[in-house]
Amino acid sequence: MTNLNTKNRGIARIIIFPAPRGFKAVCLDFDLIEEAKTFRGVESQIRESVEGYVENVCKNDLPNALLNRPAEKKYWDMLAEYQKYIIAKRNSERNFPRNVRASSFLSLPIKSLCQT
Repeated sequence: MTNLNTKNRGIARIIIFPAPRGFKAVCLDFDLIEEAKTFRGVESQIRESVEGYVENVCKNDLPNALLNRPAEKKYWDMLAEYQKYIIAKRNSERNFPRNVRASSFLSLPIKSLCQT
């Protein structure tokens, strides 16, 4: 959480995980949340939300602080668990809960979103 995003550099980190009614996606850097019945649906929705958010900040020359609005700690903790899972998976460990195993992480570069 220490890296600062600007209109010229940085990334939007997103975690996607199972939720009671499908899947939930959280952009950890902007505190944006989307829900959908399918993984592909929520991935598409969160990408659209992040792209629109960044484009708005860039086109309206809004403060860089808006690109650094961290999500709640529980979502960062989920990312940490997912990262542990990825490392363990490389080491052939398999003792992680289904919600961690079914999670995914992606990142979108801010600079390229500002240029659209």
